[in-house]
Amino acid sequence: MSEKVIIIGAGAAGIGAGLELQALGIPFVIIEASNRIGGRAYTDKTSLRSHWDQGCGWFHCADVNPLVHWADRLRSVYDRNDRSKNALFWVKNRWLDMAESASVHSSINDRFNTIYAVAKKGLDVPISDVPAKAGIGEAIAEEMVRLMCSDDTKYASAVGYGDYNDTEVNWAVTSGYGDLINRMATGLPIHTRTEVVSVEYHRGGVRVQTNSGQIDGRAAIVTASTNVLRSGKISFPSGPVQTLLDLVEDVPCGTYEKVALALKHYPLDPKDNEALWVHQHSRESPIYFQIIHGNQPMMIAHISGDQARGLIAAGPQEMADFAIQKLKNIFGSHVQDLICGTAVTGWQTNPLIQGGYSYARTGAGQNRRKMITLDTGVITFAGEAFSLPWYGTAHGAYESGKCAASRLQVLLNLKPAS
Repeated sequence: MSEKVIIIGAGAAGIGAGLELQALGIPFVIIEASNRIGGRAYTDKTSLRSHWDQGCGWFHCADVNPLVHWADRLRSVYDRNDRSKNALFWVKNRWLDMAESASVHSSINDRFNTIYAVAKKGLDVPISDVPAKAGIGEAIAEEMVRLMCSDDTKYASAVGYGDYNDTEVNWAVTSGYGDLINRMATGLPIHTRTEVVSVEYHRGGVRVQTNSGQIDGRAAIVTASTNVLRSGKISFPSGPVQTLLDLVEDVPCGTYEKVALALKHYPLDPKDNEALWVHQHSRESPIYFQIIHGNQPMMIAHISGDQARGLIAAGPQEMADFAIQKLKNIFGSHVQDLICGTAVTGWQTNPLIQGGYSYARTGAGQNRRKMITLDTGVITFAGEAFSLPWYGTAHGAYESGKCAASRLQVLLNLKPAS
């Protein structure tokens, strides 16, 4: 039986696990089904003139985020000026003034504070049932929560959401978050295009069947997304692992997609603003546009939940047209002449990802805690869904991978390779 640990998935969790095992001197191998590293951390350098992050793009909880250290070490570029609250608002065919904009920000803060208050009471109710403060910012506040849940609030548990420990410090990774994860992985033993079919117990360890053969090891760290785990794409043995998969069933990945619009120049002076919110009609959900500053102007629409699923079904061109039309409604049809490239994400339809990031369904608000504490022996799990305070983030995934590696080292008394 080989003494190496088999890490399944080369996203932030798999890289975190690999780096921890490397530091401990324990042999390991990382196998990745796709042809690239990073998972949901993906800096796209080909679809537009300038790079952009199809997945995560900010150091959330930046003041305590462990990946900031890696960014400094590898000389990644990020913006320490937190502009996450600098936004322009177009509501009902007019720009909001400073006082109205401040009111919207207040509504957003109140909405999150109310959700956390309900969560502290242990109320496992849909977030949509948590009373919201009426006002000009009500719909925008709800859309912000929807994006943070990666799905509609009627599906998500308030108590489950309350596990997230938000320090409210966010720094944009301007050189690319996916690029950082890729560079962190330099030198690690990673085999891409190796898709896992099954993980089973074998002679005191594990056997992993792949599309290119079998790999035996002392233990396995599985970092696939919860939607991949839920899909049955990988078969697992009975016992505690199946108990965990039952819990995972109610911690799905939601739907979160982006539409990137490359511009010749901005249709307005964005100044120091990081975002544009568009909310024209009460019957429509607001749309959030991220403003990318730099030599290549860009605006990226962020869309989640049922609305995103509807656009996905309509196709990539419909997704792009949807975002462009929102800008036309503000600036006029001539804004089309400013657009020099479009690109869309496809996380939901990617068979190796199958969604955005995880949330706990109503009635299953404690499932994440149970998933993390459940002992599944030599087949263990990591990923953003297995981080209690930082779920839904790359640094949460990274930390969960490190923790999984450390637990295995203690559990199995793994020794450094001689």
